[in-house]
Amino acid sequence: MRNPIWKIATTHLLAKKRQTLVATLGVTFGIMIFIFQAGLITGFQAVFIEETVNSTANIHIFNEPDKDRPSIIQRVHGTDPERWIVVRNQKPKDELNKIRNGFQIIEALERHPDVSGVSPFLGAQAILRAGIVQYGGRLAGVDIEKEDINFRVSDYMIQGDVSRLKSTNNGIILGDGLADKLGVKMNDNLTVLTPNGNSLEMKVVGINHTGLTEVDKNRAYISIRNAQRLLEVDNSYITDINIKLKNIDKAEALAREFERKFGYKAEDWKTANASIFSVFKIQNMVTFLIIASILIVSGFGIFNILMMIIYEKMPDIAILKAIGYKDRDIRRLFLIESLVIGVIGGLMGLIMGFLLSRFVGSIRMDVKGFVSMEYLRFNDSPGFYVFAFIFALIATSLAGYFPARKASKVDPIDIIRSK
Repeated sequence: MRNPIWKIATTHLLAKKRQTLVATLGVTFGIMIFIFQAGLITGFQAVFIEETVNSTANIHIFNEPDKDRPSIIQRVHGTDPERWIVVRNQKPKDELNKIRNGFQIIEALERHPDVSGVSPFLGAQAILRAGIVQYGGRLAGVDIEKEDINFRVSDYMIQGDVSRLKSTNNGIILGDGLADKLGVKMNDNLTVLTPNGNSLEMKVVGINHTGLTEVDKNRAYISIRNAQRLLEVDNSYITDINIKLKNIDKAEALAREFERKFGYKAEDWKTANASIFSVFKIQNMVTFLIIASILIVSGFGIFNILMMIIYEKMPDIAILKAIGYKDRDIRRLFLIESLVIGVIGGLMGLIMGFLLSRFVGSIRMDVKGFVSMEYLRFNDSPGFYVFAFIFALIATSLAGYFPARKASKVDPIDIIRSK
């Protein structure tokens, strides 16, 4: 170590081994918690986004009921602001949610350059009954071949095969949460009852698991033909059009475009899950505040150690200045000491955070929340580790700057006189 500044810095740090170790461990602990907690939260969020993008529509077109339609009296008398018209208990209009010319719209969408796939959908609430057990669910009437191509239904099958939905006359595929609640297994029969009083005996030909808890607890796939039979509607009746995009980042802009073009409500996947993304933002903010608090506490530790060294080494600083060392050399000396603590503590924090994440990630958890997972998934992106390390260096540099500045302003004559 030829540079005398580095030699002096090392001597100072080794002279206060216990305090140096505590400050280094403070930085290590802060970075380790950052890697673990932020990796866990962003990993969980990544799983949710991945499952949502893969198994649900990127854009969903549907016929939204008109909630603000004017009353008959308002239509007759107009909307004159000087005339006060009050109609109480106005009932919603009994109209179908059908998308008119739905299959023509699908053909037009399939020719769009940004669309990778489109599938028709007929959704309806129903009661599913198996013996004395009955449970409310959401029927998804689909063209299973298109649904499988666009939303990888077969990838999420844990029992059975999607092709049986087409080959079996009255087949039904249940989410695993729904199947558990009904207590049914493969090839069991159950009864599906719709709000209009129709019922159909169906056979369980598959059970799937998307990882999205609410979807798995409520969704049941049936053929679009059986859904139309249950609702007593014609074979052109569909309630939704589900769109898969080549680039999901264009979802919001394309949703607005389709809404203007076809005259039906178009909702992109981010808007549909806006409440969950709001929770994610709060989680990220809380995580950042916790980690920042830990590093600030560590920074105070480094600040205290350097201040103690400065007061104890005042004669040494005076001698260094007397033999020709400049203010910037003294400032550099104490900044090096804080950076050494930051670099060593930061690297140890990265390694321990990585090992802790791997260890916890290998433990089977069976987590059930927005998404269900057997094992926790951590974000181990290299950029994530680089950010944590730079953050540690900035925090320790700031902690060392003020003591270094104070040391550089020490007057050697005053110190020598006081001795």
